[in-house]
Amino acid sequence: MLGKSLVQAAAEFTYEVSKPNKAFIRPPGSADEETFLSLCNKCGKCTEACPTGVLDRVKEMNPIVLDTPFMNFENNYCEQCYACIEACPTGALSKENLKKFRYVAKLDKNRCVAFQDVFCQSCYWSCPEMDRAITLIDFNYPEFHSEHCRGCGKCVHACPTIPKSITLVKVKNENP
Repeated sequence: MLGKSLVQAAAEFTYEVSKPNKAFIRPPGSADEETFLSLCNKCGKCTEACPTGVLDRVKEMNPIVLDTPFMNFENNYCEQCYACIEACPTGALSKENLKKFRYVAKLDKNRCVAFQDVFCQSCYWSCPEMDRAITLIDFNYPEFHSEHCRGCGKCVHACPTIPKSITLVKVKNENP
């Protein structure tokens, strides 16, 4: 009994110490991070199935997240074809989770060049929901409307700032 509790305590300590200090934007159909990590076997089938190449594998030397898939908007954006879900053998990605969670774009005005009086409409023109998910105030300043956002990341991919002024954030759907 004592041996089991020592092993469990050691495992919990190791997990806490090696927890990733960076949040990754997981593929569509992922649940919360802890559930996703417990189900993902790091097989890479989702990244191989992705036609746009937005899915990449974590290269950080953290054993918990190493080789897990994430959406890398430096590479591209998500077409939302869900080939990744179809390719996932473990249930780490599922269509059921699409009903529970979605991604929405969030703008950091402190990084956005438009709010520093540099003309830029990259996010606006890249958005498939133009004039709904992203509108322009005074023809210069982007305003994001999460209720219309598809979560595709086209705006993130198009954003010229380093680091990006736009990030995707996972939110729970109100009516799953």
